[in-house]
Amino acid sequence: MLADGFASRGLGHDDVIAVRCRNRMEWAVIALACAKIEARLLTLDADLPPRIVRERLIASRAAAIIIGDTAPLRINQALEGLSFRLRSSMDGAFPGFFNFWDLFPPVAQPRFGRTQPSMLAWTAGPQALAVALPRRRTAPAAVSRPPSPDEGVSLITVPLHRTWGSGQFWTALSAGRAIALMRRFDSAEGLNVIAQRRVTHWCALPETFAEFHRLGAEAIRASDVSSLRDVVVGGAPVPMVLRAWLVDVFGPVVSEAYGSTETGVISSLPAASFPAKRGSSGRPVRGVAVEIRDAGGQALPPGAVGEVWARTQRTLECEIGGNTRLPRRDADGFVATGDAGLIDSDGFLYLKGRSTDQRAAG
Repeated sequence: MLADGFASRGLGHDDVIAVRCRNRMEWAVIALACAKIEARLLTLDADLPPRIVRERLIASRAAAIIIGDTAPLRINQALEGLSFRLRSSMDGAFPGFFNFWDLFPPVAQPRFGRTQPSMLAWTAGPQALAVALPRRRTAPAAVSRPPSPDEGVSLITVPLHRTWGSGQFWTALSAGRAIALMRRFDSAEGLNVIAQRRVTHWCALPETFAEFHRLGAEAIRASDVSSLRDVVVGGAPVPMVLRAWLVDVFGPVVSEAYGSTETGVISSLPAASFPAKRGSSGRPVRGVAVEIRDAGGQALPPGAVGEVWARTQRTLECEIGGNTRLPRRDADGFVATGDAGLIDSDGFLYLKGRSTDQRAAG
């Protein structure tokens, strides 16, 4: 129905539909509607200042914007002079904005889209780069294996404007898991969601687990978290004290992941390897190649510190834009992460902060 509503306003192939909200069901409906009309989805941080919102709307040539979790009038200055085929609000009627819930027609024609739309995102930091992720195609039923539904539940607390958050959504959806979204994370409420929904998969930022740490191990053990079978911490450096505490509370289901907007997940370290590989971010996951390179772009031997370059399915497919003096991707599909690190003789990756070249360019 929403796809029909978009189409009736002239939105279609490769048009950019911008969404500015927190983790909520409307985001999922909009994303799936974009897939059905082959539009591109631009997800914006709900806390971005109006100036940055405006820059990204202009850079992406957004044709529509849908706003939630704030009065649209608060970012009116970001929209002044910009031409949209649709300006909509999820949270009621506002002057100049169409009520999101009035976009749905009473009936709609059947539409069959790809499994996910093309998505636009920005890297973090002062020298943010635009990254365009391609559409994911659905394999024909005649040649694809029948899916094996997963009876689990994914809790998504990473903001959906981050590619790790949206990636969790598409992974859970394709696996057939139920999905629980939290707009703002609260430790006590998070415990309730895990217990009541029987959450099995939870990937979150270190700051989120740090809130759990402040809640205390006793409070967590007093709740029912026995359903969890995959707990992943990542998206930022993880203090070793927090890493050890997570294993103590949740057990061997804990792992750490490392990646970036341009690359997706690069490496993973299971709890069993934490003691022997203190400070490591793990080995590259299947299908990922990692190299440590010097300032001239030459690969370095094990143990040498340099910049981390990675080649993943995403780096081979995504478009990377923005102004930078540094080469971000080479002819072989490797992307410079901007992180400094080394690889030991066992193939484990260790991060050593941001690379000197990247800091100088910023």
